[in-house]
Amino acid sequence: MPHNHLQILIVADEPDVTAMLATHIMTARDDAHVSVVDTIKEARRLAASDAFDVIVAQERLSDGTALGLVVDADKSNVTPLVVVAPDADVEQVRSTFREGAADVIDSAADGAGLLDCIDRVVTRGRQEQRRGRRGDRLRRVSSRLIKDRRELRQRVDLICRDVVDAYRRLAEKVVAAKSGEDPRNPIRRAPRPMMEDK
Repeated sequence: MPHNHLQILIVADEPDVTAMLATHIMTARDDAHVSVVDTIKEARRLAASDAFDVIVAQERLSDGTALGLVVDADKSNVTPLVVVAPDADVEQVRSTFREGAADVIDSAADGAGLLDCIDRVVTRGRQEQRRGRRGDRLRRVSSRLIKDRRELRQRVDLICRDVVDAYRRLAEKVVAAKSGEDPRNPIRRAPRPMMEDK
């Protein structure tokens, strides 16, 4: 599907909640593609095979809670999770955020509130994805620079060793030339002792 369309996965096992969410979204956003499932298991399977901009999940489902999707959402390119909770108190909302949800919305919220929440979460999620991709690019470039630097240092080391060897051989030739020896001859004559005057 085209990337500019809003991809939304609704996870709800109560028909009235599913209808409310889907109706609000489809009525207000003609660019939205909505997929609906009623279990955590199905949501995981679908989220693994398709790229969603946001997952909107009912808090409690027949096979678990919406927060069971947080880990899977993190692995699938940081898909934000909006939890739909009836009459959530402040402590419950805090706990849901701590567990990794992007937002919490009351199931009695009107369409405008739901859409504002989705737009806010999707915008934030896309910014995080861009930052993540930029970070990945920087890590790849840094890794390449480190590798190139290591290879350059190894080449410089080889050149330095060659230069040192060349200077050593040159020094040996100079010493041999001054003493009249053949520098190619491995046998060196011992220097003659100086004769003392009597």
